[in-house]
Amino acid sequence: MACRIDRRTFLGKSVAAGAAYAGIRSMEEKNLLAAVQDNGQKTRQLKKQTQGEPKIPTGKIGNLEISRIIAGGNVISGWCHNRDLLYVSTLAGHYLTEEKQFDTLELMEEYGINTISPDTSQLGIINKYKRERGGELQTVVGVRQEWEHLDKPFWSGMKEWIDRCIDEGATTLYTQGGFTEHAMKQGKPEMIEVIVKSVEYIKDQGYLAGIGCHDVKVIEIADEYGIDPDYYFKTFHHDKYWSAHPREHRKHWSVDAGNSIDHNEYHDNIYDLFPEKTEALMAKKDKPWIAFKTLAAGAIHPESAFEFCFKGGADFLAVGMFDFQVIENTIIANKILAMDEVRNRARPWCA
Repeated sequence: MACRIDRRTFLGKSVAAGAAYAGIRSMEEKNLLAAVQDNGQKTRQLKKQTQGEPKIPTGKIGNLEISRIIAGGNVISGWCHNRDLLYVSTLAGHYLTEEKQFDTLELMEEYGINTISPDTSQLGIINKYKRERGGELQTVVGVRQEWEHLDKPFWSGMKEWIDRCIDEGATTLYTQGGFTEHAMKQGKPEMIEVIVKSVEYIKDQGYLAGIGCHDVKVIEIADEYGIDPDYYFKTFHHDKYWSAHPREHRKHWSVDAGNSIDHNEYHDNIYDLFPEKTEALMAKKDKPWIAFKTLAAGAIHPESAFEFCFKGGADFLAVGMFDFQVIENTIIANKILAMDEVRNRARPWCA
């Protein structure tokens, strides 16, 4: 007998079978499995229950009004940090159909998230969402060349990508974190100058310009070269989770520099190696700071992450989230931002 099974039913059954076999244990995995099977029912119920929930507060970078929580670009890419769970990106990619992407972006805007941080390759889908759904999302774009030039950037290539992103409607641009880091850690002036020129050129086009990175050394080198960004896009999260390798084994420049099978070494498991150094360095900066990788790619609960990051001085948090996490994250962010110890934190609010 013929039997028709739609994509969602197939995915739900496949994931459930895999879970029974391998054991799905993490909060992220359980939530994604539940969302696949429930087909949006929980989100609809939450919307009814939270109709009076205030929208995410905003701050300003230059003349831009930006929500304190910024959407991570993985909602429209499916790119996920796997650690050693090799199927995660594939699972997310199957879940994030175009309709689901658009529904998620629409839900974010409904709850006050007015900005997203996409990769250069994702501007087209955001523009399509705006045309079809009437969305007004702003974009904080991490500009880079093709990945083949990660360790050998050159100015004409970066200029081409900056111009392309501007033509595609980017609201503001920063030098993408991994790309900036690989250029600077080699210590070659000609490569660092590509980053210098990029920030200057973005400003010359009348746009706010930022600099992105994982390692505090990038900002220190930027200071040495006189780079004066309008804002920083810097990783920030605590390390109170199991897969963070021991502090005594952490090395500068090791993020995105290859994975080790030794648990004492880096394995796609931590994105701010020395959060106390980040906090101390950013305390000296009077420019807005957008913190990213704030959940350590799903290893930290949003309540713990948001409190740590806002107390530690971040002005905005870029947060990757699925549709079923948007409302909960909004509630948590509003709660954290209302805390006296956050409002009156040590680092002044710079936005």
